[in-house]
Amino acid sequence: MRALVYTAPRELELQDVPVPRLESGTVLVRVRAVGVCGSDLEGFLGKSKRRVPPLVLGHEFSGEVAELGPGVRDFRVGDRVAVYPLIPCGRCRYCALGRQHICPGRRVYGLDFHGALAEYVCAPRASLFRLPADMSFVQGALVEPLANAVHALGRVPQVEGATALVYGVGPIGMLIFWLARRLKTERVAVVDINPHRLGTAKELGADLVVNGSQSNPVQAILEWTEGRGVDFAVDAVGHPDCRANTVACAARGGTVVWIGLGGDQTALDGRSVVTREIEIKGSYAYGLKDFERSMSILAEKTFPIASFVSEARLEQGQSMFDDLASGASSLMKLVFTM
Repeated sequence: MRALVYTAPRELELQDVPVPRLESGTVLVRVRAVGVCGSDLEGFLGKSKRRVPPLVLGHEFSGEVAELGPGVRDFRVGDRVAVYPLIPCGRCRYCALGRQHICPGRRVYGLDFHGALAEYVCAPRASLFRLPADMSFVQGALVEPLANAVHALGRVPQVEGATALVYGVGPIGMLIFWLARRLKTERVAVVDINPHRLGTAKELGADLVVNGSQSNPVQAILEWTEGRGVDFAVDAVGHPDCRANTVACAARGGTVVWIGLGGDQTALDGRSVVTREIEIKGSYAYGLKDFERSMSILAEKTFPIASFVSEARLEQGQSMFDDLASGASSLMKLVFTM
């Protein structure tokens, strides 16, 4: 089968590789659409210690069942599916509590083993979610990234009627922004340094867009809220300054959610966090219920796919990743279709 293989930092090759072998309780999925995540881009750039070449990247995918392994009886060849890409151990206390996404033994496509930038993947039966009859494969590939937004906003005590900030409107940040609007926030501001992304956010209804390379984001947000700050802020970048700025922009008693993984250490004014009772929460991936909820939201067909998705073929892999890595790409969400 064909696969786009990460062979070295900034290098991808379209190669012929073996079709995955089926095991008991698994199915072979013919991949039809796979999105590119920021973590895939980090791997491509050689910044991910756990993504070791040669490796097939990709974990946001949908497709159709091509073959059933032993013991799988409730799916048929041809069934259209989205795949939950985190494989938990199924035995630890986190799995028992329904928090499989933070299972210490979890494994992830395109990280711990070959991912979905290939014609076929092998998937556990428990990871399969049937696509609605009228949902496209491209929409199916969006279930995973939108599940991140569902989970992140689930960490916020009150979204409806709140004033919000999304710091960084790459694909995940843009989804968080869009979902916050859908959940009836009163006002939402976004901060980024990419003018294309800021323009898209404005078109989709952002109440305030701030170019962080041209003005002081904290000052702009505080002026916008008349000094009060926002009820909740989400950092979808992970850079230490971005994380610290979300805390500085939060109102007293506000909530800050960190979902970005662009950095490790972050220095904060601890006294300010304590005296203003700021809640800082991490948000990693999504649970099975978040994934299911994401699919339900996409099934409503209110998501503006035309403003969000650009499609490409595997043969364009190197050039498309180069474009995304440039830092000035006009692409919002890249989805490879097959």
